[in-house]
Amino acid sequence: MAAVVLPETEIQQTYFQSPLTLIRDEFDGGKNNWVDTFKEIITKFVKDLDYRPEEPITEDNPTYRALRSEFLMKYDNGNEFYDQMYRTAVTMAELSYRDHAPEIRLEIARFTCFLLHVDDLGKSFNTLEGLQKRILMGDNSDGEFLQAFRKNLIGFYDLYDPIPANSITLAAISCISGMLLEQNDAVRGMKLSESSKSWPNYLRSKTGCSESYAYMLFPKSLGLEMTTYISVMEDIVFITNAANDILSFYKEFLGGETDTYIFLRARITNKPLVETLQLVVKETLEANDRVTKTLQSTDAYGLWKQYVNGYLGLHFTVGVRYRLNELEL
Repeated sequence: MAAVVLPETEIQQTYFQSPLTLIRDEFDGGKNNWVDTFKEIITKFVKDLDYRPEEPITEDNPTYRALRSEFLMKYDNGNEFYDQMYRTAVTMAELSYRDHAPEIRLEIARFTCFLLHVDDLGKSFNTLEGLQKRILMGDNSDGEFLQAFRKNLIGFYDLYDPIPANSITLAAISCISGMLLEQNDAVRGMKLSESSKSWPNYLRSKTGCSESYAYMLFPKSLGLEMTTYISVMEDIVFITNAANDILSFYKEFLGGETDTYIFLRARITNKPLVETLQLVVKETLEANDRVTKTLQSTDAYGLWKQYVNGYLGLHFTVGVRYRLNELEL
């Protein structure tokens, strides 16, 4: 039998106790302030990525107006969740894909809204387990939402070449399985051994839909050959996931979430949380260097730089979702 990283009782006392206690225990007698440590890590991270502050998306933004109008008429039940969803989805599309055509940015914003809706309001469907099957079979028993989501996925075939379009749609379908894995009590409580080191990466690859967003960088209208970027696609996907994990860690930490990527890696490798966070930062910067080196002499370079800057900007400008404004960065 593979050895468990920590005995079950010790895991309960360590990696499932209060995150605040976990961080404080990593410092010398609590003398150092964990908030200052977060600020230092994040500040250096975005500086190393040459981040230039982005302006928040306003309500007079055309994509915001179009998306909000569409969802208000069809799906919005007045829950304040929707206001945050619109802001997040439009900010992702407008900042990360600034040089794309307006119709592409709107389609990306729709896509994000549909996934956020499924992720946060999945209980409103007949069953989340059967959602993929109903999408593929054209079953509209969940009402107009499924028709619109299916239309959105199919629409990417008009905007992207076949392989990127396939990857966008398949990653979206796969993401629903990731949501189910995250919610499964047996999976959440399973024992993890030293031989389970690939598990955090596998789960993360399922839940982030990052392959979709990576391929969205390269619509057919730009005329880029796939060989321009495909060799670093895995790095683009990793950066998309990892940057979110790094910049979401503060709010997840405060929310007491212990089943996130950083926590899982720390648990399996038996490393402190701060050390694990710093390691993910290092890996992300190394991946960014590889992508930059590959794309810097191509027409994709400007797209890549804006994607990274806009994606970081998403986390800083949507303050309610990520809470980075509390760190006064």
